[in-house]
Amino acid sequence: MIQYREYTPEDYPTLLAWWQGHKWEGVPAAVLPKLGVIVEVDGRPVVAGFLYMDNSVGVSFLEWVVSNPAISGLSIVRGIRALIIFMTDRAKDFNYGVMLTSCRQPSLARVYEANGFTKTDTGITHFLKLTGNE
Repeated sequence: MIQYREYTPEDYPTLLAWWQGHKWEGVPAAVLPKLGVIVEVDGRPVVAGFLYMDNSVGVSFLEWVVSNPAISGLSIVRGIRALIIFMTDRAKDFNYGVMLTSCRQPSLARVYEANGFTKTDTGITHFLKLTGNE
């Protein structure tokens, strides 16, 4: 059974541990958008992700997708698929007709492509700068 729950700031330490469990520094809490979701599969939290929504055009960004490193296999794929469906529905609810995302893991790229995303770029590095207004 798949369930969704809204991300709250109290979830941040858990997600930070997930990011670090995947050998990644993690995302600063200050850059996470309001729309965040944690997906549970069979009562276990398996995947989280966030949706940015541009305020000038109907483009949304599915970002910071992370899985629970203690879980692997089909539960993760099911969780990511459920996250994509949920976030797509939310984007549609707010009249966002385009969703962008990025990843560095080939396995995640395959899940994205299997769920309707089209690859547009490769070999790109993303940068982040906090401006002090966070």
